Amino acid sequence: MPQFIPQHLICPLTKKMFVDPVKTVYGTVYERKAIEEHLKQHQYDPTAGPGHELEMSDIKADQDMKKMIEFCRRGRSEWIQKEDDSREMWWVLWVLAALLALVCTLDVGYFLRAAAVILRAWFQPPIRDITAEQIRTGRVTPRDIDMCHMNNARYLRECDFARFSLYMRNGVFKALRALKASMVVGATTIRYRRALCIGEGFELRSRIVTWDDKAFFLEQRFVSTKDGLVCAVMYCKQSVVRSSPDKIMQHLCKRKVECPEFPEDLQHWVNFISASSQALRAESGLDEKNK
Repeated sequence: MPQFIPQHLICPLTKKMFVDPVKTVYGTVYERKAIEEHLKQHQYDPTAGPGHELEMSDIKADQDMKKMIEFCRRGRSEWIQKEDDSREMWWVLWVLAALLALVCTLDVGYFLRAAAVILRAWFQPPIRDITAEQIRTGRVTPRDIDMCHMNNARYLRECDFARFSLYMRNGVFKALRALKASMVVGATTIRYRRALCIGEGFELRSRIVTWDDKAFFLEQRFVSTKDGLVCAVMYCKQSVVRSSPDKIMQHLCKRKVECPEFPEDLQHWVNFISASSQALRAESGLDEKNK
């Protein structure tokens, strides 16, 4: 909203606030340029009327009016500055509120780190062998621990990031985009052998072991850099949606690729998943509905 300007600070000719006020011998005040233009055509005071003659020599600078104008302009400037500061403060509050809502509703740290992992993998050398092992290094931080060792859930999160990096480097993500497919975790199992303590470094070794007609099967190992012990081993079933592992392999290798044999321990786990799935389908009556 514009600030109110007192009437006595407004020139009667220009209807605007004085910039260079002058006073006539009759005590009226005008803007210098405006009264000079008037006197070029009329030799009288425009407010007092034609009977009151006026010449250029009859006008003088009004120092008192100038001081009042400066005081008013200073107040207007401070008011405008306060308005700008208030507006900026509201913007800051809105941004902070939006960030707070974002942090409260989303796991922002997870998404930021996932983006950083993918970006870093983009600039790393590609892995030509689809079954080759990728090694990512890490260290247990205070945010990862409970009871001074790495929280069980943190192992699974670290495995997520390692798979993102692996799929970027071996081309699986690129093939998924080309085939308009996606992947989801269908099942995981993890065995903890020894705790990773706070400050301890580790290597996370990830590789695609084999695949079937619906999913890739990966092994991910946490190996301590302190003594080389395998502290945890995880198997992950990464199911392919709207495509198949065979099509992804053909896209990457430009030929049909035979899948490696299932290791015995992995096959036992796959059999368990299959049996569990059948039992759950029977329990929910899905088998009867499909008949």
